[in-house]
Parts: sequence; structure tokens; C-alpha cells
Amino acid sequence: MTAAASARSRVALAVAFPLLLSAAAAAQQEAETQVRHAFTLQHQRADDALEWMQGEMSPHGTIELQRATNTLVLRDARSVLEHLLALLRGFDHPRRQVELEIFILEASRRGRGDPRSELPAQLTDELGDWLAFTSYRLLGEGRFEAMEGEDVRFEIGTEFRIGFRVGTVLLDRRLKLYGVEVDRSRGDSLGERIFNGHVNVWVGKPLVLAISSRDSADSGLVVAVTVNPPQEDDLSAGE
Repeated sequence: MTAAASARSRVALAVAFPLLLSAAAAAQQEAETQVRHAFTLQHQRADDALEWMQGEMSPHGTIELQRATNTLVLRDARSVLEHLLALLRGFDHPRRQVELEIFILEASRRGRGDPRSELPAQLTDELGDWLAFTSYRLLGEGRFEAMEGEDVRFEIGTEFRIGFRVGTVLLDRRLKLYGVEVDRSRGDSLGERIFNGHVNVWVGKPLVLAISSRDSADSGLVVAVTVNPPQEDDLSAGE
């Protein structure tokens, strides 16, 4: 290496070393300013809050679930932590009752039909906006009430059974239904599970699940779920 090249290397190291020290100091300062806070939920499940809160934390934050005591242990910068705790206090409201509307439809691309006479207008608009079917036949419907956090099982007519656990209504009016299972039985045959999974529902807006048919690509089932808070609940107010 020439003397000039060696000198340039020494200059580069002299410039880079303070920058590395500065980055390390900033990281150390960030770690030192973090605060640890335990929050025990009184009404809602800490498991459900955990999933939501993970998306609200800073990249340096950590969260721990203590299931036995229904507690979340948060560690983050003080300013972020204040925001997280405000969200948690809103999340941990006393459990409320919601109303669930469920419609099950047989859908086809071949037939022609207007379901407006049998279905709510909002659901009809949702079907037209998202699905390619041209006709629908109502197979069953139900309207039920359930509490946040409750495991529910519904029978829709003689063919369909639906089960799930109701989550918590979030501040942005979302609600998660956990472990949704839709079973169909025909006559004396054993029930067939036609859907299994978690779904997110916006309060007051139909969630439409299109389930394809094994027998034909031109037909299928549609399960539509709408979550409506009771009229006296404060969530019934405008956005």
C-alpha cells in the first residue's frame, strides 16, 4: 500500500469511528430511556390485546404475555408507552353485547335473480361489488346477540351450524371473530366443514365469505356476517 493510500485509510477510519460511537450512544440512550410497565386487563382477554398491540409498538419495544394473570408487560420509550397504555385502557372496556346477522346464500353464475327482495340493501350492494355471481337463493338466516369474548354456536335452519369466539370491538370499530367454523349437513349424512379460519369484521358492514363448490365452478355458497351493536350502545353513534 502506498503512503497516500495508507493516509486516506487513516482519514476514513478517523471519520467513521466517531460515527460508530455516535450510533452506539444513540442506541444505548434509547435503551436507557425505555420504561417497563405491567398492565393487567380486568374485562378483556390479554391474548387478544397482544396481537393488536404488537403493531402499535416501536421497533425497539417488547411485549410479554402473562396468561395466568391476564397481564401484558410492555417495554418501550416513555412517549410510546403512554400511547400504548391509552389504547389498552380503551381496549379493556367492560364486555358489551353485539348483534350478529348471518345470511347463507346459494350463488350461481348461470342463473338470473334479484335477491333485493330478501336481503338487506347494504348486503346486496356488497354482493354486487365483490362477487361475480349473477343469482342468489337464500338458504337460511339468523339474528343473534352475543357478548364480547363469548364462544357461540348457531344453527341456521336444518343444514348449517356456525361457531366462533367473539373478539373485542376496537376503537376503529373492528371486531375479530376467532376460529370461525361453518359446517353443512345434508339429510342423515355427516356434517361437512366448509370453512375454518379467523375473520375481521367492520362493525355495521357485511363481511362476505364466498365458498366455492366442489361440484361446479359456476356455483358456491356465500356466508355473510354483519355485526350490529344494540341501539343503546355508544358504538351505534356515527363514526
